[in-house]
Amino acid sequence: MGVLRDMTEEERPREKFAASPSQASMVDLVAILLRTGRQGCSVVELARQVVRRLGEGGVHWYEDLDWRDLQDISGIGKDKAITICAAIELGRRLTRYHDRRELLHLSSPDKVAGFFMEKLRHETQEHFHVCYLNVKNRMLGEREISVGSLHTVEADLKEAMKWGIRYKAHGLILIHNHPSGDPEPSRDDIRMTRHFARAAELLDMEVLDHVIIGDGVYTSLHDRNVV
Repeated sequence: MGVLRDMTEEERPREKFAASPSQASMVDLVAILLRTGRQGCSVVELARQVVRRLGEGGVHWYEDLDWRDLQDISGIGKDKAITICAAIELGRRLTRYHDRRELLHLSSPDKVAGFFMEKLRHETQEHFHVCYLNVKNRMLGEREISVGSLHTVEADLKEAMKWGIRYKAHGLILIHNHPSGDPEPSRDDIRMTRHFARAAELLDMEVLDHVIIGDGVYTSLHDRNVV
């Protein structure tokens, strides 16, 4: 691959984003959506005109933005206008979906159990999940890390910690089910919990609990003083 100065203007925004998404400018992002410019105007310059137009209406204008509002920019046809507005709408919906004020508050084992009970109590295999929490014990995300057999599950430590880093999590809550319906922890469950706790500490995270789901009942290893 050539150096940045040897690339076309259409290629540069994509390479910037690939190297570091957070460093891509608004113009770069819009240029990626547009893909091509118009005759006598590069995609970057066209993107600059679009960003300038988007900035003219103020932040509240985005709520009422219609794709037709962009069509008076030369080089922005229906397809490009709809693409830009669709990206804005996607960002708006994701923002609402992940609004920190609406994040699930997992402040106690019963709330964790309540969230997972119906999902896991009837499973015929062991499923291992991890919830990733911020400093206020609100859930940033939840991942199923691995699926095991009737009696055991091998939890993928690297996979679990990878998502902890991605979510920039402060706390982790481990969850798995016992298909037998009895949530009493095994020695392997306790050993695994302590293994996770040591690994999390090295990454400036903390295992807050390990909740084992049975059939309508649960056990908290935090309450058992394991973590």
